[in-house]
Amino acid sequence: MASGRGASSRWFFTREQLENTPSRRCGVEADKELSYRQQAANLIQDMGQRLNVSQLTINTAIVYMHRFYMHHSFTKFNRNIISPTALFLAAKVEEQARKLEHVIKVAHACLHPLEPLLDTKCDAYLQQTQELVLLETIMLQTLEEPGGVWWEEHGLCGDLGLMLSASDFLC
Repeated sequence: MASGRGASSRWFFTREQLENTPSRRCGVEADKELSYRQQAANLIQDMGQRLNVSQLTINTAIVYMHRFYMHHSFTKFNRNIISPTALFLAAKVEEQARKLEHVIKVAHACLHPLEPLLDTKCDAYLQQTQELVLLETIMLQTLEEPGGVWWEEHGLCGDLGLMLSASDFLC
């Protein structure tokens, strides 16, 4: 990345960087990484529609997911938990927050359509809750941007009012 392009330059990547992602360095083939990214984006889209959030929120979550995987490998962070994490965080940032319980239940329904609804008292639910909250913190640290996504920083969404840091939503 060339210096002098401003704060957003952290999120513009050269062809070399795109071909040398953490996943690629961990042995994931380019076509497999592309497939993982597409699957993650499709999961975010499906979940976002089921949670009735705006397309802007869905798009923000997809950007968060892509940015996250420019710093972390698919071999270390499973796309099926990073996708709900990205959507959970994006919904907060875009002022369309959804309860953690709803995000986890919708993720389960999308990923396991033939299984019964997830019981909030079962160990699997409690584990997913803890994992998602931890991954939200890791995602925030990875993104480390004070306000959101490129199109917001450049006023491409109209007057969005005061932009809050995603960390403002953590307890």
